[in-house]
Amino acid sequence: MSQSVFSEVGRIVAVGDLHGNYAGFKRILQEAGLVDKRGHWKAEDTHLVQLGDILGRGGEPGKIFKLLKRLEAEAPRHGSRVHVLLGNHEAMSMSGLLIYNTMEEFRDLAGQDLLEDGAESPPQEPGEGKRSDLDAKLRKRLDMLGCREFRAALSPRGKVGGWLAGHDSAVSINGCLFVHGGLNRDHGFIPLQDLNDRVRRELCDDGAPHAGKDIMLRRDGPQWNREFTLKPNDEKRRELDEVLAYHACSRMVVGHTPTSCIQPEKSGCILPMYDERLYCIDTGIGKTYGGNLSALNMERGQASALYF
Repeated sequence: MSQSVFSEVGRIVAVGDLHGNYAGFKRILQEAGLVDKRGHWKAEDTHLVQLGDILGRGGEPGKIFKLLKRLEAEAPRHGSRVHVLLGNHEAMSMSGLLIYNTMEEFRDLAGQDLLEDGAESPPQEPGEGKRSDLDAKLRKRLDMLGCREFRAALSPRGKVGGWLAGHDSAVSINGCLFVHGGLNRDHGFIPLQDLNDRVRRELCDDGAPHAGKDIMLRRDGPQWNREFTLKPNDEKRRELDEVLAYHACSRMVVGHTPTSCIQPEKSGCILPMYDERLYCIDTGIGKTYGGNLSALNMERGQASALYF
């Protein structure tokens, strides 16, 4: 059973949505003092929290997954830990919903000559017409571009999806709650271990994903919630306080919503809200969103924004 609550950690560095920006992520890790010049973990008594959305909208997510997996193994040797949380793009990709993924991502995750297997499209069934012929050609073209390998890699039993399936949706560290989208009353009054186990069961379910039932795909679920960031008001403040109190936390840190969508004049900046009870740290690290490199540093109960 994985651990979801941690205390007495010397330093926390939280990084928001990456969307495939491998070079940018490496720079954040090095300039934040987490890795050495060769990219190996060096920070003592430090927890790195990556809030999800490693993939989606292009870039090199495969290289990021490989890097994080290695850092997960190296960090404990220094009394440290790496937490990779599940974002909505991980949940969608693992469920076979590839509407935001790109050919660049397919190629990066395939990691091989995409034309080498010479696979042919399935034979046409008797009675199928021109539409089926076009569908078969489209499937073949997507397979050639790496879509098939991508689906296989991200499936719950694939080389990436199987690794992601062992990760959490939310963790508490030093009284700070970290989650990709946010936890409201509907899903926030559940012990974190139970919440994380539920999402894992949904991801590994052999049945088709169900947007109304599976909290990993619900608009108000931990991977998708934007109520605190896009609809701030006194009622949301009370709801936030109630959820934090339930988990014995003083702050919530989220990604998912680019801060440029919350306050356009603060584009590229980490945004504290509700008297610093909530921090939104999706500054648009992905190149599609501007490549704004940042991290939230937390030491001795104080939070500060880092920009690179």
